[in-house]
Amino acid sequence: MDEEIYAFIEKAETKLKHSKLLFEVGGYADSVSLSYYCMFLCAKALLVKKNCKIPKTHQGLIQLFSLKYVHEDEFKYNAYNYLASSQSERESADYGAKDCIDEKIAQRRINHAEEFLVETKKFL
Repeated sequence: MDEEIYAFIEKAETKLKHSKLLFEVGGYADSVSLSYYCMFLCAKALLVKKNCKIPKTHQGLIQLFSLKYVHEDEFKYNAYNYLASSQSERESADYGAKDCIDEKIAQRRINHAEEFLVETKKFL
């Protein structure tokens, strides 16, 4: 199980790295999407750590993560909220016809993903 957990964390770190690279070349929408996936994969890793059955939907995973780590544990609510609030931006970035993600939003989400990753590592 530890191997799977650390594989998710490594993948999350890669998503964050790629998010930053896309940000540098003006790919703000894709950067936001990858920042979200960094947090999503961190949450998935921590749920695996608690032997949880991983929900099939993003919303289900976010809700289970809230229950297991925010309500039952000491995961920072602000960091959790970054994951929950970025889901709709990620959907807009991935599926919207027009990009409405600007540099400011993308930079904020990178910062949020970095903080979420740091908080995650406290629970490993």
